[in-house]
Amino acid sequence: MSKRVLELFVIDLLIAMDKISRYHAKFSDAQSFYHDEKSFDATIRELQIIGEATKHLINSNILSKEHRVIVDFRNLIVHEYFGIDADEIWNILHQELPTFKKTIHILLKDFNKDKLLQIISNTKEDNRGKTAEFLQNLYDEIS
Repeated sequence: MSKRVLELFVIDLLIAMDKISRYHAKFSDAQSFYHDEKSFDATIRELQIIGEATKHLINSNILSKEHRVIVDFRNLIVHEYFGIDADEIWNILHQELPTFKKTIHILLKDFNKDKLLQIISNTKEDNRGKTAEFLQNLYDEIS
């Protein structure tokens, strides 16, 4: 079991979701997104982070076992990366991820507010650019 505090995994999820939304925002379809190697590969990396953080939250009974599909998908994209289907990724980004993001935002209420704010503040110091802006907005939203 990881020694990281659970709040960090929640913040990892939210940062990854924010990055993904920025990485694919300029594309209108799966194929154009797929053919932009940097954006597609960066998104795959963030999906891996989401899967890993989700695994820790499931193991700590923060998320339910129904979210295991996210962990399984992470395992698939890590080990079967040549067989990744662009349309499937596109669907996940537009259909599944927004729902999961709402679930994670609801979870924020279950954590100690002061602890979350301190973690966000510390995490913001380790980031830059749009991610730092996202974290500041999250801090403002929670406080």
